[in-house]
Amino acid sequence: MSRRTNSPDTDADREIFDCITAIPPRSFIVTAGAGSGKTTSLIKALEHVIEEHGDSMLMKRQRVACITYTDVAANEIRGDVAADNLVHVATIHSFYWTIASTFQADIKAWVQKELQEQLDGLANKVFGPRVQQKTKDKNKKDQARYAKYLEAVSKVSTFRYGVASDYEEGVLGHEDILKLCSFLLQQKPLFRRVVALNFPFVFIDESQDTFPEVVESFRMVEAQMRDRFCLGFFGDPMQKIYLRGVGKIGLDDAWRPITKPENFRCAQSILRVANAIRKEGDGLQQVRGLHELIDNVPQPVEGSARIFVLPNTGDRQSALTKVRAWSAVANSDDGWVKPEDAVKILVIVHRIAAKQLGWAGIYSALNDGAPPSFKQGLLDGTCWPVRQFLGFVVPLVQAMGRADEFAAINILREHCPRLQRGGVGGSVATVLKEVRGATLALQSMISDPSTTLGDTIAHLHETQLLAIDRRMERAMALQAGVEDQVAADAEAGAGAGASGGDEELGGTAAADSAVAQLLQCPATELLPYALYVAEGSPFATQHGVKGAQFDRVLVVMDEEESDYNLYDYEKVLSEKQASADDRRAFETGEDNTWSRTLRLLYVCCREPSAGLRSPSSWQTQRQQLRTLSRAACSPKSRSSPTNSWKSLKRCRLTLSSTARPESQSRLTVESDVFSGMGSALRTMVRRLSMWFPERTLGPSTLSPRSSASAVRMKSS
Repeated sequence: MSRRTNSPDTDADREIFDCITAIPPRSFIVTAGAGSGKTTSLIKALEHVIEEHGDSMLMKRQRVACITYTDVAANEIRGDVAADNLVHVATIHSFYWTIASTFQADIKAWVQKELQEQLDGLANKVFGPRVQQKTKDKNKKDQARYAKYLEAVSKVSTFRYGVASDYEEGVLGHEDILKLCSFLLQQKPLFRRVVALNFPFVFIDESQDTFPEVVESFRMVEAQMRDRFCLGFFGDPMQKIYLRGVGKIGLDDAWRPITKPENFRCAQSILRVANAIRKEGDGLQQVRGLHELIDNVPQPVEGSARIFVLPNTGDRQSALTKVRAWSAVANSDDGWVKPEDAVKILVIVHRIAAKQLGWAGIYSALNDGAPPSFKQGLLDGTCWPVRQFLGFVVPLVQAMGRADEFAAINILREHCPRLQRGGVGGSVATVLKEVRGATLALQSMISDPSTTLGDTIAHLHETQLLAIDRRMERAMALQAGVEDQVAADAEAGAGAGASGGDEELGGTAAADSAVAQLLQCPATELLPYALYVAEGSPFATQHGVKGAQFDRVLVVMDEEESDYNLYDYEKVLSEKQASADDRRAFETGEDNTWSRTLRLLYVCCREPSAGLRSPSSWQTQRQQLRTLSRAACSPKSRSSPTNSWKSLKRCRLTLSSTARPESQSRLTVESDVFSGMGSALRTMVRRLSMWFPERTLGPSTLSPRSSASAVRMKSS
């Protein structure tokens, strides 16, 4: 039995059990706020399916499927669930391949259809009078490329799932799997029936971040096989963090809505702030909060929640350092200042982390104007332009850096053509010497500021350390003229899809331009980027750590580095309120600037420390939460007040909280900063003060009044 199943059942757990034991089982949607124990309810649901239906499912060779968003979450659930032969836990890509891999004829037909559509799009492309000849020549080359793919695919006998697409070798990539299975589930009733009969229960974790096409596909399975199939969604629309996520899932008339209002994670003050923010969204108000055992009696932890309005004129890194030093003094905890990685720093957007860690060029190349699959794949290292860098170059260089030549040679044996059967001729000693020399040269290039990622690709190709992805070879050939070509396409009104290609195949103008910019990035950005993707840096985004817990956390919100098209604090915090259309869209699950910003503020209040083990004294978990959020506006003249939010980049908004029982929620604003605010920012502060009833408008609070050694941050 899982350790989680030993916890008391909540009302939501009992409602889920009712759906599972109903005849026939009833589909449901669980809405569970931050810290509610959603994963515990999910695991209990899996255990309950096994208890109620395990014998029958075993006889029919059926399993219950649990679909998670990440491999980390999948491994966590596997570790908590017994009966591996009855429970299949996987990410959506892995699960999709599980249900589709045996349908090889359908896979082949789909691949041929997709390639033919791409080829037809290229052949039927009508060019405007201002399109350059090289764009037309590229179109002809792309037509030849797709025709070659089609011919090669006709000879493929078995397709397999890989990291990157290689149709000539029968390899389907991540995006291919999503498109393939969405097509099969939505267009093939027999396929839907087979899925339901093999997996009569399908539970989807983090449903708010599930792709809309995935939700629609399973909705069609449930509608067709309702008497034999139970679909359960576990999530929270207010915690949607990926733009591709579906957000709020529409409730079918036959489905049961289930709400889990408990919160077991946050101290009382933090919970009050989170509830105040959420009240303006879907209105869910969480109850209970974090408790600790005092004399064997559970007692609520009051904690604290602080908001600081800080000047936006100084060095940001210095400000973070001072806040950490202040926290160390205020909490009598040197862990806030050392070691460096003892504090997890969460930022709103990845651009901030990229800039701080030294891979801003890579971020800009694969995010600004790049195709959606590049933007998403950049963050988890799955988009094809970075796969060979992360899968071969980084581990090889790291192995050489720690003088682990045994690991390095194993990596080379797996990937280097010269060390594989049928490789380039020459004596073994000569080949090994040359390969080692090329590897040492690669290691040197990665640390050389004058070397570009394009130089490293050229080195890999010339020395045959690695068989370069054909799309990357094509990008190298196009690199010299892509920028002019993309500009010409845009001028002609063709947009990103001018070539009629697909970014996963490297065939669109936007994809070509993005890869060209990537190849021009300094090679020194690669290792910091790899560290970030592996979550080994002190910086992360709220997107990357949802549900995770850390002893000490700083959450930095800085609009200066953000995208005003995505977030607008004015709509949430000042007199400029959400429009009726904004709220209506929120109710229907449609994403908008207001809802994204509101969710972001809510997310800031949901990350506790790792103090959920019911310690016997408050000292063992005083780091409940520390959040630093900076809402930046632009410089404002004190002699010329203005109501314009965008012109008030004077201050940063900082929210921090901790679990010290004697602390209280309060709002503190530097007096000289407050006096220089325009009415819009004053409105924001007063609005925030409603969330923090015990507040102070006075001297700097980056120095605890009881400590003479406090660190002061002056407002200028």
